[in-house]
Amino acid sequence: MPRQRAPRRPSPRRLAGDSANRVFLWIGALVCTIAAYSGYARDFDPLVGVVVIAVVVIVVLYGVRWFRLAVRRERREWSAHAEASRQTRIRSLSAVDALTGAEFEQHVAELCRRDGCLDVEVSGGAGDLGADVVGALPDGRKLVIQCKRYAPSRSVGSPDMQRFVGTARPVHEADVAVLVASCRFTAPARDLAHDQDIVTVDRELLGQWMAGTGLAAILLVDAADRHVRTRVDTRANTQAEPRVGRAGRAGTRFARRASR
Repeated sequence: MPRQRAPRRPSPRRLAGDSANRVFLWIGALVCTIAAYSGYARDFDPLVGVVVIAVVVIVVLYGVRWFRLAVRRERREWSAHAEASRQTRIRSLSAVDALTGAEFEQHVAELCRRDGCLDVEVSGGAGDLGADVVGALPDGRKLVIQCKRYAPSRSVGSPDMQRFVGTARPVHEADVAVLVASCRFTAPARDLAHDQDIVTVDRELLGQWMAGTGLAAILLVDAADRHVRTRVDTRANTQAEPRVGRAGRAGTRFARRASR
């Protein structure tokens, strides 16, 4: 059985044309009515003609205003439909790999809006100073995101992280700073992000975010990862101290034997 294609949504130009046709149809009908009535009203008081003309002007002005509002509304609906269709296509990381840098920024912004972020804007460009996406979390905290659309074989290194650290809070005054990448992060980059309280969303986390995991959960995953790293570092430092002590005691015993 052949696969049925979904009906295509009319383009904004066609929608505008339909609205214009409706407006002109109403105006034409009104003009015909007035023309037919003019012979009947010819023998009446001229005031009747003035009233009729005033009514015509009001109706025309109202029709033009209604037409403009209808076109704007239909264009907004078309834009929303087109964006929803585009986001439906971007369901896999392989689709992300085919995006341009600007398209990737738009994609991340849409994920933020999906999860309840407010006033989300894409400010990526030559002078963005590391703030590709700016908005506010549902609790009101300022969110600043830098997007790195790299090939899966590449990685975000320490220099990239250093540049973002230098602008995220000092310049953009971010409450929550996030670096989203379509690849992995190097260990030095993650360590620097951990020290500077920067949220890192790597390729794996990005896939979970796209699959429906909310941004709040993504932030918690990063916080848990940083907590684990802190415990590991603390444990390593704690275990290093007894080793130094045992080495010192061994040296003391060797010195005593030598003195005998």
